[in-house]
Amino acid sequence: MKQNDFAKLEKDNDFRKSYLNRTMWWKNILMIAPVCFLFAGLTGILYLFNIDMLFSLYIIPYLILFIIGTIWLKAIKKHLQKVAMVAQGAFHVCLAASVGDKDGYTYAVFVNDTHRYDKYYITNLAKEISLQELLAKNNAPFRKKAVSIHHDESNTDMYMRAYPKKEIAKRNAGWSLNEGYFPVLYINDKDVPVVRRKDLDGKK
Repeated sequence: MKQNDFAKLEKDNDFRKSYLNRTMWWKNILMIAPVCFLFAGLTGILYLFNIDMLFSLYIIPYLILFIIGTIWLKAIKKHLQKVAMVAQGAFHVCLAASVGDKDGYTYAVFVNDTHRYDKYYITNLAKEISLQELLAKNNAPFRKKAVSIHHDESNTDMYMRAYPKKEIAKRNAGWSLNEGYFPVLYINDKDVPVVRRKDLDGKK
């Protein structure tokens, strides 16, 4: 894919939402109140149903709670998703290049700036990096999230993330094996999935 293709992919709302839905975006304190309203309303409705009083005036407060909870939940969901999608640097397709393998994981680096699509830039940068030296200097959870690091030799700020080799092969074997790099989608530090090959092929 060309750089323009990656830029178009970043603006594709269906593509963005499909990957956002795989994250834990809903783990937010703002979701508690509407869920409680929904739960209280639904519990009351089920209780009245079980005692054969569903079609009575007693259902009104529970119905109101359920309707308010539903509307509120949809509004909060829309708000949280919008905030996630417009966050600075979020939903950028970045080319990641491997700097080495260890214990079944491929350690890859990428940048989230104007060079993020540049395969020559990232592959050349990866060649300058020693995985052993980076791991020795950074006691970070590379397997759980993308960690921001500064490479002194090239004076470059970048991210490094460890991916299970099986995950890369399953989602994007062609890029990993044939190109020497593979595309990832930076949503936030914790969520940087490998972009699926079918999503890329669909935009060619």
